[in-house]
Amino acid sequence: MEIDEISKFIAPLTVGFIAAYLGSLLALRKFKREKIWDERRSIYKEVIESFEEIIFWCEYVRASHCGEPVIEGDVDFDSSLRKIARHSVSGGLFSSSKFQEVLKQAHAELYQVRFQINEESLPDLDTDRGRKEWLFILSKEIRSVSKKYLDQLINLAKDELPNLT
Repeated sequence: MEIDEISKFIAPLTVGFIAAYLGSLLALRKFKREKIWDERRSIYKEVIESFEEIIFWCEYVRASHCGEPVIEGDVDFDSSLRKIARHSVSGGLFSSSKFQEVLKQAHAELYQVRFQINEESLPDLDTDRGRKEWLFILSKEIRSVSKKYLDQLINLAKDELPNLT
């Protein structure tokens, strides 16, 4: 009789412990996935905003060069380029391989454009007009590269967004 009474207590306790263990294991796994996605989303947001800031800077340079009215903005071109460079190297820890590959290509192409235009226009930087012309050409080339890769990165980020519905 005592064994039957003990088994009445042990069976529900065992089932309860196993259920609690499995529940906590599943909850922890879900939590880790959400944290990884939060980090990934943060990287995607920072990279996409950096490309947008670069495009805004390019438009600002173009408009001011062409004598059009410009909206004063606090855009740090170098900081945006630095963020893109940083995430093209270290972003692979959290971002997808497709996103990382496109980001590396974008960074390489942006670097190549800046180097090429700098080398071609170096003698013209002595005058104010030459510098403005150099900035205009630089912004035009960087804008086309940035726009091309911004659209690709946005589409990749959208595809990876978890289905919340």
